[in-house]
Amino acid sequence: MWPKVIAQLFELLPHISRLLPMADKYFNSKAAAEKANEAALAAMAEGVRGDLGQVTKAHAGLYRQLQDQSAQIAVVGDEVKQTRLAIDHHVARLESDIDALKKQLAGLRWLIAAGFLLVLIALFVLAHLLRTR
Repeated sequence: MWPKVIAQLFELLPHISRLLPMADKYFNSKAAAEKANEAALAAMAEGVRGDLGQVTKAHAGLYRQLQDQSAQIAVVGDEVKQTRLAIDHHVARLESDIDALKKQLAGLRWLIAAGFLLVLIALFVLAHLLRTR
């Protein structure tokens, strides 16, 4: 069996010798294409790295602005809370002042009514005195 295999290999040697240069060209072109693809990918990766650096810088600026605005919003929120507390305090004070004024007004109504009655009584007394004379 081995002698037949070796005899067939000798018959195929001329064909193999013709295929070897073609295979060499194919593998060289494949290697060149892979190197070209690798170089293109490396250049693209470098461009992406540069773009990512710019994006990182832009995001750092945006993050800094966001932190500043968050601090400003916190300050404004505190001021709004203080203003709301002051307004509530003043509203409560005004309501108590209005209640006091209502009580005073009620007292004045009684005083005016009593004064009006006294004036009427004085007029009746005066009219009675003038009639008797």
